Amino acid sequence: MEARRLVRVPRRIWLTLALVVLAMLLVAQNSTVLSPEMGTYTVLNPRTIAVDVYVAPCSWTRVTNVAESPAEIRVKAETLPCPIPGPRTAGLTVRVLSVSLAADLGSRTVEDANGQAVPLR
Repeated sequence: MEARRLVRVPRRIWLTLALVVLAMLLVAQNSTVLSPEMGTYTVLNPRTIAVDVYVAPCSWTRVTNVAESPAEIRVKAETLPCPIPGPRTAGLTVRVLSVSLAADLGSRTVEDANGQAVPLR
């Protein structure tokens, strides 16, 4: 009986395959970016507010845009949902996101990205 030789796959092919799989996972994850619901906000100082958002416990959430005008401040937050399967809304938690402002808050209203007013706590 002849001994069979094992065919070795070059490391470059394994590395390329791993990078392709990683890229596919990132593309799939980015297609599921959500805008979480905002609860209330708190004034920390004249140029900083803290916004409460409701998200899944293991999700990654951040402020992605702040648009300021003389009358209002629009805050956009996005979250990458939890990759663990299961109920998504049964166990929402409150996450506090800090928002830095270019000018003092003053009497301006705070709104979410859709224009819905966020109440002061």
